[in-house]
Amino acid sequence: MFNAISGARTLHRLLYASRQTFTRQMIPNQEIDALIHASIRNNAAAEISGLLLVHDGWFVQALEGQAAAVMNTYRRIVDDPRHAQARVISAGPAARREFGNWNMCARRFSLADDAILDTLKQRKDFDPARLSESAALRLLTAVRGVQQRTGLVAPA
Repeated sequence: MFNAISGARTLHRLLYASRQTFTRQMIPNQEIDALIHASIRNNAAAEISGLLLVHDGWFVQALEGQAAAVMNTYRRIVDDPRHAQARVISAGPAARREFGNWNMCARRFSLADDAILDTLKQRKDFDPARLSESAALRLLTAVRGVQQRTGLVAPA
């Protein structure tokens, strides 16, 4: 399940995927916005960076920070009734933060992000829970890159 154990001072990255237990029709946008804002606040307090992709019934997220903080955050996610079938894609020491200027990604994507996501939807077998570590990291860094190129966030 985990690549390696990170030391107390080592940067730790955890990538996971989970299914949403709700659909857009079942949950108001305000609740999703509240979830994102609470996560931003909690991640900032715990010095966690990362990127959350919310799309088509899935959460795919990278969490980066001190190992204990990352694991505590992931435990809260697993215990959250809005997440089901949570699966750790990878976890372990990281050489550097890939998402240093990020503490969450809004669920509303630019047109360029929509193109990335539309491409993924064309792959009928796309299942974020089956992504490899490198594929999940490529997906999230691609979304980050598009956001940076469109001026929505400062470069990492």
